[in-house]
Amino acid sequence: MDTPSLNQQAAAAPVAQLCAVTKSFMTAGAHELKVLDNIDLAVNQGEFLALLGQSGSGKSTILRCLTGLIEPTSGRVLADGKSLRGVNPDASVVFQTFALYPWLSVEQNVAVGLMAKKVGRAERDAAVDRAIELIGLGNYHPAYPRELSGGMRQRVGIARALVSQPKLLCLDEAFSALDVLTAENLRQELISLWRSRDSGLSSVFMVTHNIEEAVEMATRIVVVFPRPGRIGLVLENKLPFPRDSKDPEFQRLVSIIHESITTLTLPDLPPEVPMSGQPISRARTRMESIPLVPVGQILGLMSILNDTPDLSNIYDISDEIGKEFGETIAILKASEILDLIDTPKQDVRFTELGRRFMAADRLGKRTIFAEQVFKLRLFHIILALLKEYEEIDADQVIKDIASALPYDNPAKTFETMIAWGRYAGLMDYNAKTRMVFVPQEESAENTQL
Repeated sequence: MDTPSLNQQAAAAPVAQLCAVTKSFMTAGAHELKVLDNIDLAVNQGEFLALLGQSGSGKSTILRCLTGLIEPTSGRVLADGKSLRGVNPDASVVFQTFALYPWLSVEQNVAVGLMAKKVGRAERDAAVDRAIELIGLGNYHPAYPRELSGGMRQRVGIARALVSQPKLLCLDEAFSALDVLTAENLRQELISLWRSRDSGLSSVFMVTHNIEEAVEMATRIVVVFPRPGRIGLVLENKLPFPRDSKDPEFQRLVSIIHESITTLTLPDLPPEVPMSGQPISRARTRMESIPLVPVGQILGLMSILNDTPDLSNIYDISDEIGKEFGETIAILKASEILDLIDTPKQDVRFTELGRRFMAADRLGKRTIFAEQVFKLRLFHIILALLKEYEEIDADQVIKDIASALPYDNPAKTFETMIAWGRYAGLMDYNAKTRMVFVPQEESAENTQL
């Protein structure tokens, strides 16, 4: 591999670095939401670093801080060992969406990557031609985005990022919008570019939700734990290129990462037993956030598990329902805190309540769902007030949620609580008046999922 040795990398300052970085945002209602907490992360010279984590763990926020697109709330951002002020001119980003200008040709779209640099026309044209050739679009200079496939449009995005010969190329879910075969082909070409001396590409920082993609491409893998985002696991990947997904070491790394994410999100803990001797849910013993998952996805998962008894592995379930791994984990966690399923290790199985839920008719399902929602302490923020008042103001509820769960988005949590509460028949919400109220009994059958 034509990249610097480990000793050379250690001697050089990191291309980009975050030092004790914390990032908070202000949500609607002036609530502070901490997204990142004390992040220490460095992208070294010549390495391919992949950042993994479930949805909402702050991966893209880390990328934006690292490149100077946003400023951290506290901490320092360094580029080549020096404090970064503003956008890093030596970094380029390829985003998930193709983000091309539809009225510009391929050549003109790629040239946009040089707008921030003062170069002559001849130098610009030569750099654009070189970038287009590197990414395999040599005959498409005059073509427009509408004439290109999704894979070719993303190639243009990569060429635009490479045209300025950045020290750091950042990929923000760059392959997730492509079909499987196109994505795999583009991944292999990008690895070849990174390993080639001719491309001038040295360091790559990739944000992804795809574990296999990270193990296939990266020399180092960092897993971010959520709420708030923090570094949880760092793995060196010394597998030689090209990498074989059937290699035992490849599978071992995939398994370690899978386990780190699922163990954090779906901890395999024994149920706590109160003095009565009856096991109770973890969600009933403390204030716990709820996954931002629609009721329909919970019901859909339960139906798939019921109709396919052999489907019991978390990874197989993710493939079956067509969701990315992080989204699947969120749906499973929602079902688990409602005591409808259990998740020992990598398996998923119905609880006794879950079996009764699936055997029940529509009204019976709603009744069980309502009983389980009522047991979740988070919902008592609303339900306790509804016992005293006919209506309660949404802004007050959101404020109370923010106090109870300082690392969650209170507005989105409120929306999910209303959706669950509507299905259960426990509450309803008028978006015009922004008031929460107890629904009429006969409206329960008309509740939307």
